[in-house]
Amino acid sequence: MRVPTASSRVEALFAANVAAAELRGDGAPEALFPAEADYVRSAVPKRVREFAAGRMCARQAMGRYGISQFVLRAAADRQPLWPDTLVGSISHTTGFCVAVVGRKADWLALGLDTEVVGAPPEEVWSTICGPGDIEWCNALPPDARAAAVTLVFAAKEAFYKCQYPLTGEWLDFHDLSVVPSEWGPEEGTFLVQQTRPLAVTQFVSAPLEGRYAFHDGLITAGFGLSRGAIRSGRSVSLVVPEDLHHRKQDDLDVQHR
Repeated sequence: MRVPTASSRVEALFAANVAAAELRGDGAPEALFPAEADYVRSAVPKRVREFAAGRMCARQAMGRYGISQFVLRAAADRQPLWPDTLVGSISHTTGFCVAVVGRKADWLALGLDTEVVGAPPEEVWSTICGPGDIEWCNALPPDARAAAVTLVFAAKEAFYKCQYPLTGEWLDFHDLSVVPSEWGPEEGTFLVQQTRPLAVTQFVSAPLEGRYAFHDGLITAGFGLSRGAIRSGRSVSLVVPEDLHHRKQDDLDVQHR
């Protein structure tokens, strides 16, 4: 059975005070606790292996904070139910899974997404990219555009996953644009700019900045909202799953894999 390892590359996507673990290859369904296995009892084998990989990575990361043997259940909207003292995020793609966690004392929320570079087919680029994103991508050499769209996709997914536990707000891809600091380096930063008022900006101040890294044919994007980002006079708490029962499952799939 493959075992997750610490991921310094993913930890570097966040300012500090996080623990991340990654796993290459399939997860082991036998590593799931019974309550976790029940959640994917009717799922196809591929989904079960992905789910197991996510739980294995999350357990490895949580262990860095002294939390072991924690049953990481999923809410009705598929959001992981982290320990009371932690926030976190999980992402998986073909042959790779990663999880990141941090203390609630340090972080409001964390978001993480990994994609295969060039995976989004060209026919969905206009769904992922708004006008500003398309303008940026079209300014790049043609052979760089598929990777650039994947960066935009991963960055938006990471932001979605981060803001959702705070707001319960579903976002369309065109509700924000991604502005990378530059194009070319394997690692860099990006800004998230809203194209309509977003609920999360009631609580946190701009700039909304994340980081990305290209590696091994993949791109991983991370976005975190620290306690220090809270607007003066505001208090923030996580949206409990019961508050989200009115949201359609299909609407959440893009944000909580």
